Amino acid sequence: MLDPIDRETETRLGDRVDPDELERHVDAFDGTERISGTDDEWEASEYVVETLREYGCEAELHEFEGYISVPEDARVDVTAPTRETFDEAITASFGASTPPGGVSGEVVRVDEVTEGAVTAADLEGKIAFTTGLPTPEPIQLLEAAGAGAVIYQSVTPDQLHEMIVTPIWGTPGLDDAGGIPELAVAQVTHDAGDWLRDRCEEGPVEATVTTEVTTELTTLPCPVGRIEGTESDRYMVVGNHVDSWYEGITDNATAMAATLELARVFAADPPARGLVFGFWPAHSTGRYAGSAWWADREWLDLRENGVAYCHLDLNGLDGADGLWHQEMAELGEEHADVLAAAGDLPLLEGGGDGGFLGSGRPARNSDQSFWGAGLTSLLSGARLEPGEEGGPVGGGWWWHTPEDTRDKVDVDLLAEETRIAVALASRICDSPALPHDFRATVADVREQVAGIEAEADREFTGVHDDLDALADALAAAYSVIDDIDAVGSGTAAAAEDLQVALGNELVPALYNSVRDYDQEPALPHEPLPKLRRAAGVDGTRREERFAATTLTREVTRLRHRLRNAQEAAEAFVERQ
Repeated sequence: MLDPIDRETETRLGDRVDPDELERHVDAFDGTERISGTDDEWEASEYVVETLREYGCEAELHEFEGYISVPEDARVDVTAPTRETFDEAITASFGASTPPGGVSGEVVRVDEVTEGAVTAADLEGKIAFTTGLPTPEPIQLLEAAGAGAVIYQSVTPDQLHEMIVTPIWGTPGLDDAGGIPELAVAQVTHDAGDWLRDRCEEGPVEATVTTEVTTELTTLPCPVGRIEGTESDRYMVVGNHVDSWYEGITDNATAMAATLELARVFAADPPARGLVFGFWPAHSTGRYAGSAWWADREWLDLRENGVAYCHLDLNGLDGADGLWHQEMAELGEEHADVLAAAGDLPLLEGGGDGGFLGSGRPARNSDQSFWGAGLTSLLSGARLEPGEEGGPVGGGWWWHTPEDTRDKVDVDLLAEETRIAVALASRICDSPALPHDFRATVADVREQVAGIEAEADREFTGVHDDLDALADALAAAYSVIDDIDAVGSGTAAAAEDLQVALGNELVPALYNSVRDYDQEPALPHEPLPKLRRAAGVDGTRREERFAATTLTREVTRLRHRLRNAQEAAEAFVERQ
């Protein structure tokens, strides 16, 4: 870890976290159903702005037109070999609405929606039937196979979990609007799914799927607060989402409360670098349209002055017994140190190294709209083990259901998680130097490249040469940074400029396959995505030649980014 990092102020600030204030805010949202575009969402947004101003923050209630999709109704009618109606069913955000008479066809069981399984199933004009959560990747495969509709059996015995199936991140642009699915999606209970599976095993089954989804442009509120830094124009963004499925008290009223308490603590003692607090709408029904809109609107300033994005979600879960975390490499050691000192909760197995909650690196979820602008991302929180009590993702069995209510909140745990957020914000905003150590990012790039090389049985020699040169330049730069003793010094300002420049190059280099101004789709994601894909093509001579073109360009893109970072580091050292 870097030497000039303030690890003491966080304790003083953390002691100011007030459980009573957290509870007051949670209670204020109790009973509201903040579906995007509704009066409840607007009223909650107005409460946020009023509270931020009460605490002494700058606050504005923005509004914008976003493309959202609200599931309304679903039904599955089995017509052969016997008649049975399942009206305890839901559809999905951005699923298609059927004609009034529904979509009819033979039901075909697909145990696992993979490319091979879908091809073997011959789904043209038929109704696919599987078990799981409706997500974009399997929906794409089923639609491409010509399925007329899909029936999902819920993954949990007693609950149906609301989902969104579009891969398009935020309100679509001209180039990606065609990627919105046109497949009807219905989710039925676990028992209904068992019944339907038994019928499919006995012989041919015919059914009709009827769905209704309202997908339209809607004017949405977007509350944003700000505390200016006392020594620097740079700032950290802390985000959550103001919208919900049903009441959504743990998803995400508790995170709204934690963000408001964070604002109260820092407004009373403004940090050297600033803080921005985003309460994003359309997280649930607009595929992160709120954070994407704000990232588009503020891209130039984020690129110049943003230093990190911390997303708060699913906080204060009653029964949570461990800490989950994801972070980009440059803040890995500091994040782990904060979590280790946070309290009695252990790190969940796999919480930062892969495993049941996903990779230790941020994925395409959780309002990760700031990669192209170069912001280092981190997120963490208390979770349950997925399963009967923890639900599909460790957010509780009540996740994305009407049962996400006030009784699911542990206020003491919420206070502990808020203190973690205070500690992270304090280290980033009050330390003499930013705690970002991009030497770890270079090591991460090297590890990712080596993994791709091993899988593809090839070597990217020039990339390693550029990584070596960048590592040498950063070693010299961080020997200067480690001597910084105050945020306001000339060296500190120059170091801040360097670290922002490094983020602008290395974050998009590792995480983006699209332009810095665009958004990756909400699909499974690994670092260096396009390089990884191109290196892994093993097909016809034509396909391999096309892949080689992409591979050459991706290697060039990565090397260019690495060289830009090296030049910035060398220039910083020369000026000292």
